[in-house]
Amino acid sequence: MMVNITPLKCLIVDDEDLAVSLPEAYVQKTEGIEVAGTCHHALEAKAFLQTHTVDILFLDIQMPYLTGLELVKQLANPPLIIFTTSYSEHAVEAFELKVMDYLLKPFTYERFLQAVEKTKNYLQLLPQQKTAGYFFCKE
Repeated sequence: MMVNITPLKCLIVDDEDLAVSLPEAYVQKTEGIEVAGTCHHALEAKAFLQTHTVDILFLDIQMPYLTGLELVKQLANPPLIIFTTSYSEHAVEAFELKVMDYLLKPFTYERFLQAVEKTKNYLQLLPQQKTAGYFFCKE
């Protein structure tokens, strides 16, 4: 029996072309995930997210107009966030925003895959968590 699993959709946001193309190439060689779009700054990403649903947001921190951290704070229901940045000094603030992972550039495919697998595992637990703490009675 073949199970058809819908791939996770991701958005890649970075102001540098190379920093967009690397995770895009990694996504293309990873099963169960696909690129829904790419953006070159946070305002473009914010507009994209108003009309598209994504599961994972690969997000740079230092960008023109609005930082990745500021974008996350502005989103009412953000997708799961994996920061991709050259700056380690924002990690504590990022994790305070409940991001899934924090990848320091340049990151390897192995490290990318680790972050994606962590996110997939988290998503698999969500349906169980939605009913945790409740019990249901059938009349």
